[in-house]
Amino acid sequence: MHEAEVQVAFLEKSWRARCMKNAEQARSLMLAFLMVGSVMVGIFYLDIQDAGVDEAPEISGDEPGDFVIGDVTSISIKISDEDPENLRIDVTLDGERIPNVVLDDEDSFTVDISELGVGPHTLKVTAKDRLLQETQWFTNFEIAYPAEDITDIVLDGFATTIQYGEDAILSGNLTHSSIESCEFDWSDGDLNVSRLAVGMEETGHFYMVFPDMEENVTISMEARCGINIHTTDSVSITFTVEFPDEPEETGEGEGGEGDGSDDGSDNGTE
Repeated sequence: MHEAEVQVAFLEKSWRARCMKNAEQARSLMLAFLMVGSVMVGIFYLDIQDAGVDEAPEISGDEPGDFVIGDVTSISIKISDEDPENLRIDVTLDGERIPNVVLDDEDSFTVDISELGVGPHTLKVTAKDRLLQETQWFTNFEIAYPAEDITDIVLDGFATTIQYGEDAILSGNLTHSSIESCEFDWSDGDLNVSRLAVGMEETGHFYMVFPDMEENVTISMEARCGINIHTTDSVSITFTVEFPDEPEETGEGEGGEGDGSDDGSDNGTE
């Protein structure tokens, strides 16, 4: 019995030693694995830091807003990306696609808008990178004609009551920012039926004479001016003719008192 107990104790001690050895080996393997993992994570982090995160493209550009036709003729666009050569770029102007858009050395391109007419317009740009990350940018703008003055007929302070047989004067100024664009007519009847051009100076001043007035007359005038924005003005002037007073009869004259004629009365002489 004593020998058997000695053998059991020996086996138990050997088993415990083996377990402890296995535990140490397992612990060592775990530590080695953690060390290798830490190194790999560090290398991966450094690679990310060096390469940078591939973000979506960034788009910026001119936004002209509202402007007069001819003041702005193009719009510049810049697209920033880690790999600009592999970008897919789509550009539309008022819904119409602009083909063959290529970035220059500064990752920019220009859209020509010199042929656009007046009114609202929209420019839209879409950029998609190799990871299919997409960015959109757009700008709305409106083109207008240059401002123009309104058409205005300004009359001088002339007389409108005319003595019979005298001349009537009609004068004044036609004002507009583009006098050369004006059509200026007059008529003594219906302008829709017949009209004559009003003669005027380059400054818009006009002077008309109606000689030997014998009856009342109404003169109608109409002006239409403008290069792109047309406005109209009209005036009417009535000239009233006054006739001279007729001399009153005094009763003197032929057959009157004191003319020495015989009225056939009997004055007691033979």
